[in-house]
Amino acid sequence: MVGDFNCKSCSWGYDSDNYRGRRLSEFMASNSLHVSNISDYGPTFVNPVHSGFPDLTIISTSIYNFIKNWGVLDMESHSDHKYIYFQLVTESIPEVDFYFKSKHGLGRFTKYIAKHLNHFKRKLKDIKNNTYFNAFIQDLTELVQRAAFKTLKKKPKRLAQRFSFWNEELRSTRNRVSKLFKIYLRARANNSSVDTVQSTGMAYRRARAEYKKLLLFTKRKAWESYCLNYNERFGTLFNIVFNKFNSSNDIAVNPDNDPNLTIQDKINYIMNAFFPGQSPEETLTYLPEIGPVDPLIIEDLEIVFGNLKNGKAPGLDRIDYRMWRAVFNYDKNFMLDVFNLCFKLNYFPYCLRNARIFFLLKDGKDPGVCSSYRPVCLLPTLGKIVERLFSIKFNKWLDQNNILHPKQFGFLEGKSCDLAITELVETIKTRMQLEHLALVSLDIKSAFDNMNWPVLFNIFNNIGLPRFFMNFLYFYLNNRTVVYTNEIFNITKQYYRGCPQGSVIAPTLWNIYINLILLNNNGEVYVQAFADDLALVIGGRTARDLEKNTNSALAKISNDLDSLKLTLSIHKCQALVYRSIASHKFSKRNSTTLNRKPTFKIQNTSIKVSDSLKILGIHIDHKLTWTAHINSLHDKILTLTSNFNRIIKTEWSVDKVLIKSWYLTTIEKSLLYGAGVWGGALTKVQADRLHSIQRIFLIKFSRGYRTTSTNVLNVLTGIPPLHITAEAEFKKFQIWVRRSDIHNRLIDSVKLDFNINIKNLNSDIKFISLPEHIPDSDFEVYTDGSRMDDETGFAVCTFRNDHNIDNFLYKLKPFNSVFQAELTAIRQAANWAVNNNSKINIYTDSLSSIMALKSAHSRSQLVNNTKQDLSSTRGLVGLSWVKAHVGIPGNEWADQQAKQAISTGEELDIPAPRSYLNRRIKAYITQQWTDYWNSYSSASGIRVRSYIGSVSPKFLIQNKILIFFLSGHGPFPFYLHRFKRLNSPLCVCGQVGDADHYTFSCSLTKNYHLTKPADAHKRAWFKNLINNKQAIGKMAESFRVSFGVCESLVRTGDE
Repeated sequence: MVGDFNCKSCSWGYDSDNYRGRRLSEFMASNSLHVSNISDYGPTFVNPVHSGFPDLTIISTSIYNFIKNWGVLDMESHSDHKYIYFQLVTESIPEVDFYFKSKHGLGRFTKYIAKHLNHFKRKLKDIKNNTYFNAFIQDLTELVQRAAFKTLKKKPKRLAQRFSFWNEELRSTRNRVSKLFKIYLRARANNSSVDTVQSTGMAYRRARAEYKKLLLFTKRKAWESYCLNYNERFGTLFNIVFNKFNSSNDIAVNPDNDPNLTIQDKINYIMNAFFPGQSPEETLTYLPEIGPVDPLIIEDLEIVFGNLKNGKAPGLDRIDYRMWRAVFNYDKNFMLDVFNLCFKLNYFPYCLRNARIFFLLKDGKDPGVCSSYRPVCLLPTLGKIVERLFSIKFNKWLDQNNILHPKQFGFLEGKSCDLAITELVETIKTRMQLEHLALVSLDIKSAFDNMNWPVLFNIFNNIGLPRFFMNFLYFYLNNRTVVYTNEIFNITKQYYRGCPQGSVIAPTLWNIYINLILLNNNGEVYVQAFADDLALVIGGRTARDLEKNTNSALAKISNDLDSLKLTLSIHKCQALVYRSIASHKFSKRNSTTLNRKPTFKIQNTSIKVSDSLKILGIHIDHKLTWTAHINSLHDKILTLTSNFNRIIKTEWSVDKVLIKSWYLTTIEKSLLYGAGVWGGALTKVQADRLHSIQRIFLIKFSRGYRTTSTNVLNVLTGIPPLHITAEAEFKKFQIWVRRSDIHNRLIDSVKLDFNINIKNLNSDIKFISLPEHIPDSDFEVYTDGSRMDDETGFAVCTFRNDHNIDNFLYKLKPFNSVFQAELTAIRQAANWAVNNNSKINIYTDSLSSIMALKSAHSRSQLVNNTKQDLSSTRGLVGLSWVKAHVGIPGNEWADQQAKQAISTGEELDIPAPRSYLNRRIKAYITQQWTDYWNSYSSASGIRVRSYIGSVSPKFLIQNKILIFFLSGHGPFPFYLHRFKRLNSPLCVCGQVGDADHYTFSCSLTKNYHLTKPADAHKRAWFKNLINNKQAIGKMAESFRVSFGVCESLVRTGDE
């Protein structure tokens, strides 16, 4: 908006505010608007009497950055108002202007919904067909939108301010530079004398140089202050360090290299590339006929609404999950009736089939090519809730009928990348004993975007999919649209193929679609899929057999993909060849020996046969040594640590506790991806390579000298060597996931709890929410668990009329947790009620147990067995939480009995929890690290061991001065002489110039000396030193002196 607003405010140049100015400022603040005027460019209104700034340029905050070159033209106009000019550049893509702050204010939102919901309940009863139901859903969505607009606050959709350095001094200095620049330009324009032009020019350039210097200094000091005061574990700095802010939705495609191509033209082009028109073979001719379906139960909805994640971006309707959860919590039966009618009609509403789309550039891809972008769709949240409810029934039917092939590892519960690679590698190891093998990685071109819907429905017919599922999926896929929208323009496309991006059920549809390829598995051909990533293993006794069998299998897979309307990206397909050693003994004239790499072809085009290839993010080589993968981690660590120089400087650093947590949660996890496969049999060379890779981070993190030993840095930072952690991850994967007995010694052969597949369990078993109180109960039961001195037990205490009737005490094994004790106590109490046909109210102080029973996520067998037992107690058992240790007699008594149960209770066997395995893995890492560290016999290792008794993951030295002292690698003549930087190891005082010399005895540092400890007391002395800031300060001053000595010795040597 540009115009004469006749409002005064200091914000746009006036000396004071008036009422109209204040009202306008408030209006702009509440509606995310911004004034683009720059008052330094002068008034916009000038007449002989007065001048001012009434003419304003107001723009939405979300597109404020698109205003370029705003200014006031100093030329005559037809009024006292001057011309205003600016340029609106939209090469960057503006975001939708705002989103609702639904985290707060839901009380008012619910009240608004409550006023109108009875009308919708009456309408729901009269709906008989799809048309009316679609209109009903549209009206319900609009009601929720109105409630949001009327009751919830709105927040502009813009990037939060990450870091600010601007201050009043910079502003005034910038204005002074601008003023001097105008004076300089005016002197040149007015043909002033040479001296005047030169003096004004020099004054301007001098002021500009001072301003640049001040700007740089202010930026640096502000950034330093920001980093030093930063205390968020995951926040702005974390996102900066790990490039979380680098995702850009700028579109750089330019098909004709046209410099005048607008952003709208570019969006149109890429939309046409991803969503072309419908071809004849994509016409979906299915005719729906309503089929029967079992109704949903309230537990289905409890699970779905309970699992919705907050913070997910809404679709075009701006309604997020919190709003629909509020409607559900207000009237659960109404929402149950709505979804049951949806399923009864076998219908997915048309108004929920639109999606807002944007495009993300893939890492390392050419931004000028459409295929380099990933389309991401934001779907209406109500539609995704309906999808989740549908998937409960859909997945259950698929599982009961064994539709999906076991070699599909993607999007399935209990499957993972590690499991997929493990099975692939074991297949190769087993078969290569008798025959040569080829491993081929197959890449499907734009797989998810090219799923053909008529072919999909033919597959549905072939597998006998019931009518309800086919009808629902027909309405789900038919007439879908995508909308690209911003504040400037909207583009809408209809699409006729592919998996709907962002959809809940799209992964399942893809698994059904690609299932045909996996049917090629037989004794000779092994095909594995992880989503759209295919891997083929084929063998042959001779080189000729291998070539023939592989090409035959590739031809068959290629033909099957053609029948699915999919094609292979042949230039991306790669192969490895594994030579069978055992075949040598049967060879005649080397007929079974591979003397050359075989030729594999797809559609008469050869594919690359290499020494290693990447599958599911892991590099597999032709000898299964994992050397190629370990070498690839070097580039990964460089990428992950590339931004650490911004937060770790020579003189200051972000809190090292934070940085260490970032390493453990992000860097180490990334480096150890797939360690469950490759971490088990590392050679010394590979272990050293991993250690050197880890060193890159340790040097940056510790700020030590780059010659400091990696082993020493491990100890001083409390970060275990990477190869030891990798080996521990391998053992953990083998024990917990694969249930291997090979490493049972690590856990003393203790039986572990394990995860079960829960996806297809009945909802009334997965979700247990017992009433808090059963009226007319026969007994009150208090339960409690206790753990003392590594012993665990629990008690179940029954009361009637506040009198203790009976107590049941049970003793568990030392490896059992308090949570297991508390949960089992509830289970025992519930089973007691069933066995005695009594009504009871259970009171527990374990909120975690109650939450575990309500959670549909837990895969623990113990938790799910408890849910199974409690599901049969409905009507007999109430369950409620009471606060511990607040004087409730029953709870206090149960607490005493639980402690007694540790010694006198009846023994009960319960499998050890996963936390027990984690503890043993941590102990294993510490033990292996200790052995590795004690075997390190260098001078620095011996010195550090004299001050630090043992390694610990909790240990961390934050001050680099202490690292200089312990390692001996610092500004010392003795150190610099070792590395040929000085001619002599002696200090100028004639003594050996090492760390101890300057800390304890040098005459140059006598004002900063610390008391030298005896050898027997070094560890106690250093333990006190770590927390003594005054002593560390003295040490720092001593080393500052030693640095000066080294500098003088270097200069003397140069002369």
